[in-house]
Amino acid sequence: MKLSILSFTATAAVALMATAAQAGPGFIIAPIAATVDVNGPGFGSITNTFDESGLSSLYTPGVTNFDAYIATNPLHTTTFSGFEFFGNAGTSTLQVTYDLGSVKSINALALWNEESSGIGSLTLLSSLDGITFSLFAAGLTPFDNPLAPYPAEVFGFGNLSTRYVRFEASGCPQPNPGNFASCAIGEVAFRTGSATVPEPQSWALMIAGFGLVGAAMRRRASVVA
Repeated sequence: MKLSILSFTATAAVALMATAAQAGPGFIIAPIAATVDVNGPGFGSITNTFDESGLSSLYTPGVTNFDAYIATNPLHTTTFSGFEFFGNAGTSTLQVTYDLGSVKSINALALWNEESSGIGSLTLLSSLDGITFSLFAAGLTPFDNPLAPYPAEVFGFGNLSTRYVRFEASGCPQPNPGNFASCAIGEVAFRTGSATVPEPQSWALMIAGFGLVGAAMRRRASVVA
């Protein structure tokens, strides 16, 4: 039984390392959840900003190539209900925290900036634990889209390992046409960077696994001697 447990632990550790090594760059991924931190609950569902519901063509997270998909110029509908999110009326800022589901490496953001209010200025912060956040991009100025189906705008940055991405939006609404006083988001997605970094518990499992394997090998060597 002990040998079986050791074998399973070692196999799991190797599998985790292999998974990290195989997670290549260049794919498009979406958050799995989001929280409106400031100026919510707002209007619409924040889920609509990452579920592809408003896009003219769909992608498969972790499978579809990011650049190839963006090159097809997928447009976002101007319809609000079920497709976009607006912050509270009469506000000029919005804070949203997106959860990628696990620690991933990303190096670009695709933002479909909502056409009637949108985001005037955007700051991005990252976190591994959802508690402590660090600034990694500031002063982004999304395009003020006209009243028509709108395209994605891509903002690139260096490879960043993170689980949570926080949007701090301000300068809302954008002036053209600016007919509703709040910040608004159409859709967001990210491009994967270098190999995915395992979360702390994954590293703990790998270390424990190799430690048990090493102990078993030492014990076996002493018995043979």
